[in-house]
Amino acid sequence: MPSVRDAFDDVIAASQDRSRKINESEGYANEVLPRARAEATELRQAAQAYRDTKVADATGEAARFTALLVEYRKAPEVTRKRLYLETMEQVLPDVEMVIIEPGTANVLPYLPLGRPSGAAGEAR
Repeated sequence: MPSVRDAFDDVIAASQDRSRKINESEGYANEVLPRARAEATELRQAAQAYRDTKVADATGEAARFTALLVEYRKAPEVTRKRLYLETMEQVLPDVEMVIIEPGTANVLPYLPLGRPSGAAGEAR
């Protein structure tokens, strides 16, 4: 009866293989699932932080705009000019500006005293 014995051994080996595969897959699931859950939680928290930052920025910008509107209604021309000059400072930060009021009769020579330039301003 060796063929029956061989078949019985095959059944036992298959049962052991099945149990081993089940244990391996459960071990893999126990390793991967907590890591995936932690990553999902981290991504969710990062997205919520990003959302909160954007909402806070937008709320601040809206409050700044509302305050600017109040000042604009008080003095529209002054506020308009100030906004223009501030925008030019942001757009052209490294450009020297000379503002000449329209209608001035004489143009005075411009002497930049604020920053040293060229060889005259270098330390010796």
